[in-house]
Amino acid sequence: MLLKSKDIAFVGILMAIGVILVTLGGYLEGSTLFFLAAASFLTGIVQRNLSVTASAAFLAGTTLLSFFLAPQKLYCATFLGFGLYILLAEYLEKLAEKGKKRAFVWIFKAILFHGLFALALFVTEKLFGLEILFSGKVFSFLQEYKFFFWIVVIACAEIFWIVFDRAYFYFQNRYGRLVSGL
Repeated sequence: MLLKSKDIAFVGILMAIGVILVTLGGYLEGSTLFFLAAASFLTGIVQRNLSVTASAAFLAGTTLLSFFLAPQKLYCATFLGFGLYILLAEYLEKLAEKGKKRAFVWIFKAILFHGLFALALFVTEKLFGLEILFSGKVFSFLQEYKFFFWIVVIACAEIFWIVFDRAYFYFQNRYGRLVSGL
């Protein structure tokens, strides 16, 4: 199916906004997760208004452009992970609307999130090694309490996942129609 010129322009504008948000996340370090999450929310807008294919193309294009333009290259990988989660979460929510049980949707979303989280930890370990985190003077006390540190990290990731998921669907249900009217 070919996209109409209005759809191409719509995706292009959202892609430009997404790249700006990812780039802002690199400059405004205190709000990085907010800007990356906001940029990934645009993936869901494209998916709801056009198709999964257009949304995947939007996600790939925005990630590629962000990689070349954003100052922090690793934030592009975080954006990609957020966008992949939204792509699959939207699909799972559509299954839930067709009569599937909500518990199964949450189980599949949990598997998806934890898989992406484990992948992120694995890649971070292989690229940078986490020993550097524990070698600094500020975190030297973590040498003795690594197990406690990982419990706190995982608990924070769980809270982030629930907040991210609920914020995304709240945004889509409340403001998604406003953006689609452009």
